[in-house]
Amino acid sequence: MRKNVRILSLFICIAILVSVVACNSEKKVENKDNLKGKIVVLTDKKHEGQLKLAADNFKKLHPKAEIDLRVENILYDKLKDDLNAKENPIDVVNCDNEHIQYLINKLPNSFLDVTEDVGAYKDKLAKSKIDNLTFNSKIYGFPWNTSPKVILYRSDILLKEGINPDDIKTWSDYIYVGKKVSNDTGKRFMANSNDINSNIYLLLANELGTSYLNKDGKLNFNSKEWNLTLQVAKSLYTEGILYELSSKEAVIEAAKRDEIVSFVADPSYASSLMESSPEYKGKWAVMKLPAFESGGNRDISLGGSSLMINKASENTNLAKEFIKFSITDDKTQMGNMNKYGLFPVNIDQYNLVEFNKSIDYFNSRIWYLFGDVEKGAPIVNYTLDFSTIGEVVENNLSKDNLASKEIPVLLELLQKESESRIVKK
Repeated sequence: MRKNVRILSLFICIAILVSVVACNSEKKVENKDNLKGKIVVLTDKKHEGQLKLAADNFKKLHPKAEIDLRVENILYDKLKDDLNAKENPIDVVNCDNEHIQYLINKLPNSFLDVTEDVGAYKDKLAKSKIDNLTFNSKIYGFPWNTSPKVILYRSDILLKEGINPDDIKTWSDYIYVGKKVSNDTGKRFMANSNDINSNIYLLLANELGTSYLNKDGKLNFNSKEWNLTLQVAKSLYTEGILYELSSKEAVIEAAKRDEIVSFVADPSYASSLMESSPEYKGKWAVMKLPAFESGGNRDISLGGSSLMINKASENTNLAKEFIKFSITDDKTQMGNMNKYGLFPVNIDQYNLVEFNKSIDYFNSRIWYLFGDVEKGAPIVNYTLDFSTIGEVVENNLSKDNLASKEIPVLLELLQKESESRIVKK
């Protein structure tokens, strides 16, 4: 009898255990299916493919969720209308990092406070990227991608010229080699696209640990760093080393036509070069940008973008989960990096095997090098007035101005005109 009671008790315990496990499994299924509804994500054409890949992978896990991409040139001055639209309003917007402080200041109460959500990822993301999304101690978006810079160069041409790229450590070395190679080959030595995040002046200033503004947010043109920046830029121009082009596409096309020997590149350039010019496999290589002095900093990172949620969105939970997935899913991030050169801000992904493997096209661990540059790059202080000051620099530091005017005169002009533009605003 007692034996039967024990057996019965055992069966009851097993039944209870099975029931608990089944309930938990049902809850997990319910939780997975809990993400449903639709969100609209506003992005520019440049990031359409990357967000589509993230959306497709997310939908495989959450089939009841719909991610609608709206692709257009984002006019930041008119973004308020998109956020407040009565029909088909924007839930998530992909913002270039240089515009974020402007948007947070100019559109108060427009973006969702995600301080607690981002807190879970703080140890995985660069502090500077989070600081750029912070206003009055609250965080208003998720860092999504970043843009470290390197030099891609024709290793076969340098080899033929008897030049060891490891000997190019400073800008003086680079200019010396550039003059020789250009004279011998007739090719342009250094190409660079003249967009806001590849601007040669901002690149050089960032390498010295500054930008248009110092760490305290004050204009920084009357500084030793900017004097050095213009000295090197002037040498690049006057020695005929620097060849400026209008866009990334123009740089890649010049490389394909065998017109250039090297160029400043972020990860998207590397992906585009591999895709457009497979015939050059093994002829291009990668190195860090030269330093101002031997042993000096060679790490530079400018640009990137972040994902921000409309505070008025009716589906903020789905928006947050989609963004978190886009940042943390290894398959999505590696797919976007290999295909589009979208470089992750999540440093955990820098430890992945695929991230650290050698890429045959460049005969090097190019993604690892980009990651090393990103981790070592000085902070860029994007502020409310960053774009305005960038316009002042572009208008005043033309090639002709740099050649004809003294550097102290140009720096004083930049300082005064920038102060004037900020005050007028």
